[in-house]
Amino acid sequence: MNTIDFDTFLVALYTIVDDLYKCYVAPRKPRRPGKQPEVSDSEILTLVILAQWLKAMERELLRYAQQHWRTYFPRLLDQSAYNRRARDLAGVFVYLVPKVAVALGAYFAPYQVFDLVPLPLLHRCRGVQHRLFANEADIGCGGSDHDWFYGCQLLVATTDKGLITGFMLGPASTEGHWLAEAFLCWRDDPTAQPWGADDPPPSHRRGGKYAGPHGPLWPPPAAGMRSEVPYVVDDGFYGHFWFEHWRRDYGALVITAQSYKGKGAAEAQRRHRRWRHVIETVNDSLENAFALAFPGAKTLWGVLTRVAAKLLALNLGIWLNRLFGRPDFAFATLFTS
Repeated sequence: MNTIDFDTFLVALYTIVDDLYKCYVAPRKPRRPGKQPEVSDSEILTLVILAQWLKAMERELLRYAQQHWRTYFPRLLDQSAYNRRARDLAGVFVYLVPKVAVALGAYFAPYQVFDLVPLPLLHRCRGVQHRLFANEADIGCGGSDHDWFYGCQLLVATTDKGLITGFMLGPASTEGHWLAEAFLCWRDDPTAQPWGADDPPPSHRRGGKYAGPHGPLWPPPAAGMRSEVPYVVDDGFYGHFWFEHWRRDYGALVITAQSYKGKGAAEAQRRHRRWRHVIETVNDSLENAFALAFPGAKTLWGVLTRVAAKLLALNLGIWLNRLFGRPDFAFATLFTS
């Protein structure tokens, strides 16, 4: 398996990002009056994505770029200006995640998978004592170790090949059905209002009502494009009235292992679980290759920028691996530093 040198990786990454920006973003972005910035949006996008690959904070990245990358980035901003430009492009990162997936063939996927990923922002004790966010983050439990953390819950949707087609964020305590509800609703219509606590039929719990989301679910554009193929999900999303609602109102067919009945159900359930293995690969790559947990953001827009940049970096990593004839998820050996 061939490993490319860093210069080749950097040039290829910038070229793809710049082409995507010119195709999807530049024609729709209003032109601001006054002097145009010396550092282009494509350069800022590339630097932010590079930071996810190198697991570097802004100060470290800019210092290293000043010393080693002046050939590629002859004009660099100071840290505060760089941070402002990066946050200003948060919507672009969100917008490009599903666009890259479509460019790599997501439209032809036979099914999609979505699942929840814990997104710790702070350790539990610090999150309680030093709240940097309002109700966008709180205490939740999740992950393979089912540990408590302060942060958000991230819903990620992928194709059968692991391309990320959309995502959704909510407070860490958010139950998965509400994130799936917002995700599927906004895929169908980005201007629609997802169900709230009063919309589902009465619960079997005492009082008959659902708690509903504990904070905002965001952002609607992150849901990506509507898909006509089934969604293969974990049993935790099971719920007859949810499935009926999603199919009837959003045209979304959601399937869990419990959905298979009758003769051949056991084999269908085994196949279902095999299909879901891809989301485990994606989650592992986000955690280890792109350091998803504890992104270091101190504002809501900072969280969105870094999370979207990590998801975009994974999709672009698959693009580059395919470009150089390598396995899709061989991120660790893509380039030599």
